Amino acid sequence: MSDSPDLPTMDPGAAEAIRCADCARSDSLAHDLDPVDVMPISPEALQGFPDGVPRARGMDRRSFLRTGAIGMASVYAATQIDWTRAFEAAVAEGADPANQVVMIFLNGGNDGLSTIVPVGEYATYAAARPDLARIQGPSTPTQVGSTIMPGTGDAHAWANVGISGVGNNGDTRGFDTLWGDGSGGAGSDLAVWPAANYTPANRSHFDSRDYWFAGALQKMSTGWLGRWLDKYGSPDNPLQAVSLDSSISKQIRSAKAPVSAVQSLNGVEFRVDGVGTNLVNTTEQMAPLSLVGAGAGNVELAKAREVYGRTVQVSRSLRGLAGAPAAGGYPASNLSQRLQLAATLLSANLGTKIVTIDWGSFDTHGNQIQSQDPQLNTLSRALAAFKADLTARGIEGRVLTIVFSEFGRRLASNESGTDHGAGGLMMAMGSAVRGGMRGDFPGLTTLDRGDLRTTTDYRSVYSSIVGEWLGGEPGAVIPGGPFPLAGGALIG
Repeated sequence: MSDSPDLPTMDPGAAEAIRCADCARSDSLAHDLDPVDVMPISPEALQGFPDGVPRARGMDRRSFLRTGAIGMASVYAATQIDWTRAFEAAVAEGADPANQVVMIFLNGGNDGLSTIVPVGEYATYAAARPDLARIQGPSTPTQVGSTIMPGTGDAHAWANVGISGVGNNGDTRGFDTLWGDGSGGAGSDLAVWPAANYTPANRSHFDSRDYWFAGALQKMSTGWLGRWLDKYGSPDNPLQAVSLDSSISKQIRSAKAPVSAVQSLNGVEFRVDGVGTNLVNTTEQMAPLSLVGAGAGNVELAKAREVYGRTVQVSRSLRGLAGAPAAGGYPASNLSQRLQLAATLLSANLGTKIVTIDWGSFDTHGNQIQSQDPQLNTLSRALAAFKADLTARGIEGRVLTIVFSEFGRRLASNESGTDHGAGGLMMAMGSAVRGGMRGDFPGLTTLDRGDLRTTTDYRSVYSSIVGEWLGGEPGAVIPGGPFPLAGGALIG
């Protein structure tokens, strides 16, 4: 499925950059694999099967679905999975909720220097980017400004398109509200590594993302999270790791553990043809009918009204689960839809430990400001809304969100854009995270062939996710280590 990023109309040069990124994106999903099955997700599943997991009778599985399916999970595994066994495993794991991780991949190579401005070396930065540099202070009608990040000694500033306020991202939340005071204490819920990658850098979309997805500087048949699942995950639950896409991300590609891809969930409602649900809530009008008793011996009517009642109950529960909660406030975007779906799955207590999202078109060789800025606006607002959503659902403390791209961009602009670089921006969000500037900024005077030098090996962050968050031995998942995380623990 080709993503539709939240972008305005742009010139042919920027459109070509997006086509380049879309081509690269096709390599981030495991298209060479076919699902072994397509498993329905029923409304009852999102309620934790209050009446027990139904039995699937052999190959005739219609009996499994009592109230239909609201979504389908494409299952990738070594062999076909029995639906009953799969959901029994999911419910059992959900009864003892574990830590969860959401991996958001910014497709194409996000420019970290236009996201976080190195104002401590502003003269060098501005000279290298005469057409792209953010200005210092408030934005003007023609140039995006920047705002100092507390706790950085006035060395770094957020580009104003990503922070809260009128004239900035137009929202009440953004990167700045997640960052807080940057101290790593309470309310400092965003950790930043300004130059994460590997050395020597490979500036190819295809090779670099394969390395990031594999957690190794070599081609591998499994992803780093897939190997974690093989060693520490469930042998029966394909919902333990879900890619919100048409196919699974290479990150969760496993040798044996079942995983899945889910594109959407649909609501459960009574409908009347030709009448919009915004005019008449037919489901709620049907609710009183479900309470009317049937006459003695009228088994079929009693059964029908039982179905009415179940549908009303499931609709109400699902509306509260899958709809935008009061604390939501997501911007209208494809990313928001996926994050809401992620929040739904993570809060359903079905043993989902990993969610992957591949989003955007950040390969900004041309027309970068018109291309990147709307996406940074969306990203900052959607991340903040996602955190608020998780908080409203009561699960935020157990969800870690990682944002990364396959590389950064070069320091010098090529007039309206930037080319592939080395060290790039990586972020971790969550109240459990020790926030602040966690990685060293390499400076703009000593470069790696014109690029930011890498100061944080991305595998050190992965190793900390395994060892500190998901649980397990990092060396059993990430080859070539150990990879200690500079600056201390990720969680704390």
